Parts: sequence; structure tokens; C-alpha cells
Amino acid sequence: MDDAVEAIAGLSRIADAYAVLLCDVFGVLHDATQVYPAAAAALGAFRAGGGTVVLVSNSAEPGLRLTKTLQARGVPREYDDLVTSADIARALLGEQASVWIYHIGPARDRVLFDGLSVELTGVEAADLTVCTGYPDSDDNLDAILGQAYRRGHLLLCTNPDTIAIVGEMRLRFAGLVAERYRALGGIVVETGKPGALIYRQALERATRLRGRPVAPEEVLGIGDTGALDVAGALRAGFSAVQIGAGDPYSRPPDLPGRLHRMPALVW
Repeated sequence: MDDAVEAIAGLSRIADAYAVLLCDVFGVLHDATQVYPAAAAALGAFRAGGGTVVLVSNSAEPGLRLTKTLQARGVPREYDDLVTSADIARALLGEQASVWIYHIGPARDRVLFDGLSVELTGVEAADLTVCTGYPDSDDNLDAILGQAYRRGHLLLCTNPDTIAIVGEMRLRFAGLVAERYRALGGIVVETGKPGALIYRQALERATRLRGRPVAPEEVLGIGDTGALDVAGALRAGFSAVQIGAGDPYSRPPDLPGRLHRMPALVW
């Protein structure tokens, strides 16, 4: 397999080689300040040709909630299904009869826990810690993580991303908290990209939609973050397209998938 990264002008150049697209949301379909209609149109063209599109997001919102959020933002419904890291976290938490949780992240992210047999409590009384985002204030974050570590907490991280620059905004994510917990020696389970759990679920969704097993070589992952979207797709055995002008991801030579680049997702 050629290790080179191929620059392409549009998705139409390679679409015939794939049956399924697993597409990122933030940074591809919108960036919190604007929606990218051409990206949605590209997904629509792929579907019109018989392809299946599953959105794969590290959002702290469960899939049904994210669907409504995207609709409210004006993102066209040019996809067949979507799966979020919150969906994976909810599935893991739902396996517990009941659990006491310490939550790190914005209060709005607590929609993740709706309908689950969980109770939110202080770190000193919790069974595990769930991090959905970077806290509004990190004045005592190290002390909190230290308490969690001493209590033997597993840290469930729904968004392994660390930092993103949008315009003049510098956004911080849950991955920064996970890095600090690992530095203490703590154990982190990531429910989002680039982890295998979310890609496994996305492939199961695509299999149900197509009514047949989908082989990894039929799948193309699309995203703007090399360390998350591209790495996750390639490690799963898929091919990938890196969107945007970020640092190019170097394709590991021992992985089978192809790697392409586009400035923006267009058909």
C-alpha cells in the first residue's frame, strides 16, 4: 500500500470506492460559528449514489439530542444515522445497576445522564468520574483529580480532543483533563474518537442500514483532526480524508487504508 497522502479536489474523485462514510461533525459540517452547506451537499451526493452516511461525533450530547441541535443550527439532514461519544458512555453506564458519579464539565452536558440509574455527587463520595468537557474554572482541578485517583476512580472521558482554535477563540476540551489524570497514574476510558468503541458502534449502525456486513475497506472516515478522526479511522482498518489546513497526519505504514486530504469537504 502506498504510504503517500493524496490531495483530492472533491469527494466525487474517490466516492465510488466506498459504501459507507463515517463523518465528523464539528470542523467539517460546522465550526460553531458557521455551517458549511457544501459539506452537507457532498454527503447528500454520496447518499444519492447509494452510499450510507453515519455521523460520528465526540459530542457530550446523546445522538437524538445532537440531531435536534444540528437541525437548529441549520445543518441539512444529509445523513442516515449518527452516533456520539455520549451514546457510548451511556451504554457503559447503563450496564451498572446504580452508580455514584462525579461529573467534570459544563452543567449543560449533564443531559448525558438523563434517564440513567446514576446519582451525581462530590468526588469524595463517587464511584467513578465522568469528564465531558473542560470545567469553567480549573482552580482546584488538580486537587479534585488527586482525590479521584486516591479513591481509585476510573475516568470516563467522552471527548479525547484537547484544544481547538476557532477564529480568535481557543477552546479547551475533556482530553486535557484526561491527560492530567493519566499523568497522576489514573486509568482513562475514552468513549469518543479515536477509540475503537465509537467506530465499532458506527459500523454496526451502517451494517443495519445496509442490511449486510460492511467490510472495513468499504468505509471512509472523514474529519479535520488528525489525531482523532484520521487516526481512529485508519486504526479501525478504514481509509480516511483529512479536512482543513491543520498539520497533516502521517499515515502509519502498517495500516491498510488510504489517506486523502481536502481543504474543505466538497463533492
